[in-house]
Amino acid sequence: MSKDIQPTFAKNSTFEVFRYQLVVDKTMPINMFGKYENAEQLRAEKNNILKDIITKDTFRFTSSNSSIKSKLVHQSGDMFYFKISAKRTAHIYREDFTEDTIDNYPNIIVAINNNPDVQKIAIQTNTTAFKTSQIVRNFILESVDAKIKDFNLGFYLDPIYDKQDFWNFVRKYPQQIKQITFDLISPNLSNISKDLTVNLRELYEDTNTHRTKIELNAEPESVLDVKEGSKFVTGIVDYSANGGGSIHARLVGSRKKYNTAENPAEFNIEEKLFKDNNWEELDKQFKDILI
Repeated sequence: MSKDIQPTFAKNSTFEVFRYQLVVDKTMPINMFGKYENAEQLRAEKNNILKDIITKDTFRFTSSNSSIKSKLVHQSGDMFYFKISAKRTAHIYREDFTEDTIDNYPNIIVAINNNPDVQKIAIQTNTTAFKTSQIVRNFILESVDAKIKDFNLGFYLDPIYDKQDFWNFVRKYPQQIKQITFDLISPNLSNISKDLTVNLRELYEDTNTHRTKIELNAEPESVLDVKEGSKFVTGIVDYSANGGGSIHARLVGSRKKYNTAENPAEFNIEEKLFKDNNWEELDKQFKDILI
């Protein structure tokens, strides 16, 4: 009698998705090594500047909280793939029943789509290396921003998330929302800011603001009345969900805040492709996803 054949399932690696924006600091003199005469020229070259920074042989991601190593392992057009490892310790048990602690270097993949109309970063989740992708996001932000400031540019990185996550929160607590804060980046991607009713671009042009905070507060004995059909709020939520910022909310009688940054969009890729260094197929899949 033959045994039932059980299907085998491929093991997947999970990635979380973030959007970066590169904003010109207009208060600084635009004279970067004689190459750029004004903010518009600098803005047109912002992605080439980022490419030059991250592809330099000397570039490394650094973290003030962990001992990490990074390496550019593959590049294809606007796509750049880094491996980042963290020094950890592992407890092992030997055959003779003794115990020991050894150094361990778990790693992750970080994929960057530097197309000026996309500007997305995918961070592989691996809690052995880094507890959360937010930790990786923070040191990517610090590492790149420290270099790109030399070119009068600011580097901003926020998660992409499902806008319905916010509206589900609103529907769940219709009479309990006390405060909502929208922390928004001045846009340099027109395809994610087209529905904004608040003109962040004009505000940036007038004032050089890179981040703008809009805070909604109810009266002491009242709550906010947030409607999904509101054009003003919907435009901000859509922009934020596309990586244009984050939203925090506070409920009546609760110190805990709702935070959209805690639930980035994610996708899976077969782990075997990384083990086989199948960059041709990996690059194809990432290009299809990070668009």
